[in-house]
Order: sequence, then C-alpha cells, then structure tokens
Amino acid sequence: MSLKRDLDRMLRGVRGAGFTIQYWDGERISYGHGAPEFTLRLPPASTVSWMLGDVSLRLPEAYVSGQLRVDGDLGHLLHLCYRVDDSVFRVSPWRKAALALAALRRRNSLSGARANVSHHYDLSNEFFATWLDDEMNYSCAYFEQAADHLEAAQRHKLRHICGKLRLERTQRVLDIGCGWGALAMHAAKEHGVHVVGITLSEQQRSLAQMRVKERGLDGLVDVRLGDYRELGTETFDRVVSVGMIEHVGESYLRTYMTSVARSLRPGGIAVLHTMGKTRKAAVTPWITKHIFPGMHLPTLAELSTEMANAGLTISDVENLRPHYALTLDAWIERFEKNVDAIARMFDERFVRMWRMYLHAASAAFKFGELNVWQFTCSNGLSDEIPLTRRGLYNEPRRAQ
Repeated sequence: MSLKRDLDRMLRGVRGAGFTIQYWDGERISYGHGAPEFTLRLPPASTVSWMLGDVSLRLPEAYVSGQLRVDGDLGHLLHLCYRVDDSVFRVSPWRKAALALAALRRRNSLSGARANVSHHYDLSNEFFATWLDDEMNYSCAYFEQAADHLEAAQRHKLRHICGKLRLERTQRVLDIGCGWGALAMHAAKEHGVHVVGITLSEQQRSLAQMRVKERGLDGLVDVRLGDYRELGTETFDRVVSVGMIEHVGESYLRTYMTSVARSLRPGGIAVLHTMGKTRKAAVTPWITKHIFPGMHLPTLAELSTEMANAGLTISDVENLRPHYALTLDAWIERFEKNVDAIARMFDERFVRMWRMYLHAASAAFKFGELNVWQFTCSNGLSDEIPLTRRGLYNEPRRAQ
C-alpha cells in the first residue's frame, strides 16, 4: 500500500496530460486533465518496485517482456516521462559505475565497432526495407513542409547535403558510413562525381553493391567494407558522413575528426551530419544495451572542439531537430503498417523492442535534449564556401 500511495501522490502532480493507471490490484485511477490518452497496466507490486530501481532501463525492459502493458499510443506514455519529476530517473553512483564498465566493454575499437554495427545494421535488409523509404535512407529526412511524403523528404535531404558539398563533375567524394548507398548513388547520378562509400555492415555493402550495378553506376560508385581508421593516405575533394558519428564513441572522436581531415584535400569541403545532446549525458542505458551498443551522442562543444583540433574550419551549423521528429513519426507509421510481417521475421518481443526504440527516439526529439546537427566545414580555410545560404534554399537554382 505504501508503494501505491507513493505512486498515486507522484502521478497526481502531473500536469498537461490525461491518462489512466490500472494498478496490480485491479483498481483504475485517472490522472491529469482531459480524456485519458492511454491506459498503463502495471505488473505486480514487486515488479513495479524493481522497475523504480532503474526506470530508464527497466521500464522499457518490462514493456518488451510484456509485463508492462500500454493500451493506446506508446508515444503518449513516453511524453509523460518528460513531465514526471526528474528524481524518478536519477541514477545511483553504483549504477553509474556499472554503466561505465558496460560502455568500456562495448568500446568502438576496430573489432568492437564491427560487432556493434553488426548488432544493429545486419539484422536483415528485408526488415529495414519494410519501413524505410524506397532508397533506404536511415537518417533524418529534410521536410520542406511537415506534410511531405517520406520519399520526398529524403530526396530533399540528399539534395540539401549535395548543395552544401558544392559538388562538381569528376570530383572524388568519400562517404563515411554510406549505409545502403542512397547518398552515394544520388551524388554520382545527379552530379557526375566519383564516390567511395565505406560501411562496416556486410548486409549494407551487399545490397548497395547490387543497387549500384543495377543502376549502371559501378564506374562512379565504389562501396567498400571498411573502417574510417583504415582509409590510409587516399585523399578526396569532398567528405560526407551522415548518421555515423553517433557510432564513433567518445574516446574516438578525435581519431575520427583527424581521419576526416587527413582524407580531405586542403580547402576541400566536408558535411558531417550527426545526432547529439544539448548537454553532456550518457545515452539511455536501455538503448546502448539492446539497440545501439557503443553509441555516444556528443554535444556541440565536443564536436566543434575536436574539429578545431583536427584543423577543420566550421563555416555553417544547422539543427534539423524537428525534421528528425517528423522522420521518426513516418517510420513509426510504416513500422506499424508492416508489424505482422516484422513479427513473422522475428517475434512479438522484437516488435515491442523496436516499437519502444522508435517511439523513445521520437519523444526525445520532441520533448528531450536530442538534436541533429549538420556541419559544413573545410580542411583549413577554403574559398569554395559561398557567401550566403541562398543557393541551398532556392529550389529552382538548386535543381539546376
């Protein structure tokens, strides 16, 4: 009864949302204001006590295991988490030490990075194809309007990045973390550049190579299996990296930026696109345990410092935070439309795990401290950077 009273007292202080809690004894109590947006069915009191010992890890684990049930939109529950007193999510010093030890075991060394990437990206190409856009862009889209279809928004993103790169025919471009090759193929086809794309995912490379050949771009796009630390002395006119820095890890940020600078000719332009946090904080432990082992979300200060240390000169930074929320909502909609097929590929537990991940990411961009930054920078000073952003936002000129 003490636990129930404590929960009831805490939940009565929540404002701005209506919801219902069904307690382990069967009692249903509505909280907040307005019609309930969801009903949360709590497991037995002993399990709730266990959850409260480490909410950020154990609440999603209880949901994935089926012990914690949500009737309604999971996103509304995760929005509620941002309205609850922060003390509920506080981590003890012992828990912080355990998380630090776990992060050490998942460091992105050459072998560790391959294992961490494979854990997520080698699930199966068929799985990702069920809910990504046709070109399988697995990063933040760029919405000219909030109502844009995902395919259109991802094309806008590719054009937006290529506009920042100031691509010219016959230039050599390095795409670090090229995924399934959408950006590399777009740049080659639309701008006549030669692109080397690298990925650590066997399945990504296999599908990307097949698509390059099918589209007659094998003379322009070369997709390789490799790590940014293995690039050697090869240099390029342009370097681009989209959604890759998140997987570098805090201890390797300097090595990564040094590799970018070494691969970029003097005066050459790079566009680096990454998620990051407003303030320095560990990634939610459930995410690093189950979804993205080895992930580190850097702050703006960390990124700009390591770019400066590597000799990269920043000319522009754009925050696409609202665009990623829209992207994730589009992915969630497609995921749910294909949920039966995904369950057949894996199982119901997998479905709940990925539903939790996608909704948690969406909530973090809408209500938390997640950002997605696009840096335009150069190796040293460059006379190739335009005076204004006008060319990026003038669609006819950009298309020309």
